[in-house]
Amino acid sequence: MFAIVHTTWINEVRSRNVRSRSRSEWNDSVIESVTDPAAPTPETDLMHQQILTAVNSLPDGQREVMLLVAVERFSYKEAAEILEVPIGTVMSRLSRARQTIGTLLNDTPKPSAPGRDLLRT
Repeated sequence: MFAIVHTTWINEVRSRNVRSRSRSEWNDSVIESVTDPAAPTPETDLMHQQILTAVNSLPDGQREVMLLVAVERFSYKEAAEILEVPIGTVMSRLSRARQTIGTLLNDTPKPSAPGRDLLRT
């Protein structure tokens, strides 16, 4: 009987030792300093703002087609039915909208890397 109690006690001491090694104290200041990997960065915020500005600058017809096809994921045929226009009109408006957005986004000044201007001289 003593051997059983002794073995049980040794097992309990060992398990407490293992639990105390794996347990860490909760520290709110450490948690507050950890960044959220899913949080948007300033760069992505700027990019989203540039995209929204470019889409808002499109003519109404192009913007409608762009939102239906690119955002709402309607097919060309479904977008044509919604807007009551031929499918070819949807395709051409979408093409022009993409070209316009590409031009607007490529024309925005990009920050250059430090020392990059020195290489141009």
